[in-house]
Amino acid sequence: MVAAKLLKKVTLFKDLSDAELKKVAAIIKTASFSKGIMIYEEGSPVQGLHIIEKGRVKVTRKTKDGGRQVLAILKANTFFGELSLLDGRYHSASIETLENTKVFIIKKEDMDKFLKQNPAIAYKIVRDIAISICDILRSMNDKFMNMVDYLWK
Repeated sequence: MVAAKLLKKVTLFKDLSDAELKKVAAIIKTASFSKGIMIYEEGSPVQGLHIIEKGRVKVTRKTKDGGRQVLAILKANTFFGELSLLDGRYHSASIETLENTKVFIIKKEDMDKFLKQNPAIAYKIVRDIAISICDILRSMNDKFMNMVDYLWK
């Protein structure tokens, strides 16, 4: 089982008490990946929320010409897979390790069960995921408007 003290470093769990962190730790699995490994591809089925304990990954999307556009570089104590965790759809991006990487994983089915059994804790986690998604959306809106302004000059 993952030590609750490791989870304290993750912003996603910042509002949880020690007792709540222990409950979350009980549903977390771990996995390690070598540098250059594709954790999952854009369009692959749901696997769950991945929280980086050590290492770095790049988030990419396929381009029309078959290349890859880098959307983000993520490091320790950040997470990915949150959209699929919430909506159960296929992953919207690919994730590749940039160095040896260790992750904590909360599988969708485990999170769904946890939501039912621990609604107060789950609310805090889902709220923090939603805040993170809102931050990304606001940033994307700003970039889009900058592009529109550039094109209209």
